[in-house]
Amino acid sequence: MNGTDGPPPRRSTTTGDKVVIIGGGATGALIAVNLAEAGYQVTVCEKASIGNGSSSRSAACARAQFGTPETVIGMRYAEDWYVNFATKLQTSENGTGRVFVQNGYLFMYEDPSSSDCPDPADAAMSWQDAPERVRMQQSYDLPVELLNAAQVRERWPFIDQGNIIGATWCPTDGFLRHDLIYQHGFERARELGVTILQNTEVVGARLERSHIVALQTTQGEIPCDWVINATNAWANRLSGKIGGMELPVEPLKRFLYFLDRQRKENLMTEEAWRQLPMIIYGMCSARGSYSRPDGALLMMGWAHRADSEPHFTDEDQDHVPPQFGCTGEYAERLHLELAHFAPDLVDPGRVTRVTSGYYGTTPDHNPIIGLDAQLGNLVHAVGFSGHGLMHAPYTAFLVGRLLSGDTYVNGKPHTVRLPAPFDEHLVDISHFDPCREFSHGETQVI
Repeated sequence: MNGTDGPPPRRSTTTGDKVVIIGGGATGALIAVNLAEAGYQVTVCEKASIGNGSSSRSAACARAQFGTPETVIGMRYAEDWYVNFATKLQTSENGTGRVFVQNGYLFMYEDPSSSDCPDPADAAMSWQDAPERVRMQQSYDLPVELLNAAQVRERWPFIDQGNIIGATWCPTDGFLRHDLIYQHGFERARELGVTILQNTEVVGARLERSHIVALQTTQGEIPCDWVINATNAWANRLSGKIGGMELPVEPLKRFLYFLDRQRKENLMTEEAWRQLPMIIYGMCSARGSYSRPDGALLMMGWAHRADSEPHFTDEDQDHVPPQFGCTGEYAERLHLELAHFAPDLVDPGRVTRVTSGYYGTTPDHNPIIGLDAQLGNLVHAVGFSGHGLMHAPYTAFLVGRLLSGDTYVNGKPHTVRLPAPFDEHLVDISHFDPCREFSHGETQVI
């Protein structure tokens, strides 16, 4: 995490138990459950239907391989939460299968000496930094390995060893069933007495002494003691409507491609196909395409350069311009990127479907979780830069601590301790504060 040298996070003097959560995705669902279990009276406002935003359009991946301790620790907690989803949520997965499939995450690093490497200096720097990052992750008990090119090829024979210098591999990472998370999350929230208002848009707020005392919605006014902004890509737009601070959260359009492959019989068995990991192809700014199995299909994507779309509509989420369509130039370029590293995996094949949605991206690609700079009872839980679904259990825990004021541990302010067995390490929540100094962080990958 970068750029955290700002003023310390604010502490609210707000009391009261009426909480309104704005946003009907996975983050809103798990925050609602967490707060309801803690005794708060919770209302959720969703301007359309549950799952209307990025949660239902996510690539649904989960990893703890991050570059800062706060996120590594938090994602270890989140992954464990998802492994024990039914128990944690006190729900049932009857007939639905697992919420979290731990096929692993493989970050491949391009060989800087390769004739096709688009940025040798960047590729060399990325690989040079990898061992230290792995050591940091291992110090927080993450079972991550540093592999050379031969070891990668030995485990995944379809990888072209000649174009990579090595990789990092974590077998406990994987991908999620996003629909089950927010659907079961809101089912549990209802059981706990949470009021869920769909087709209810927040259009303003009534303020008194720098606090929101009521939200104005298309269905009338809702009194509140606390407000949680869980709208992610809509975050800055919503904050402005209710008197909050300007948030450095930019909505960036992202696309997912689904490849129907004609798998060669000698490439891998069907079981091996279904156990394929999430693979990031080339850890440098000019690369970063990725793939993972999605049933019988191969899901592919790329965190490509894109312009912010601050005024996008709900309908824009699913609009795919011709150049990004199944036969467009972007799909062709993405196919070539993957074929460069794994030709047998993607050739032959054809793109049969394209989906799209928005990331809510911050300059350092780290989330904003903390009190608003202007309003004493507004908490933002946004700006996940494509990681909101995987981060949701951790986010819910931190929001609960912010509301309770339990952010002071062992004489250290702005600090929280996660539940056992993750309580050995403290988390400095200033790294997520909305008022931190933002700088450009690590290359954005899924």
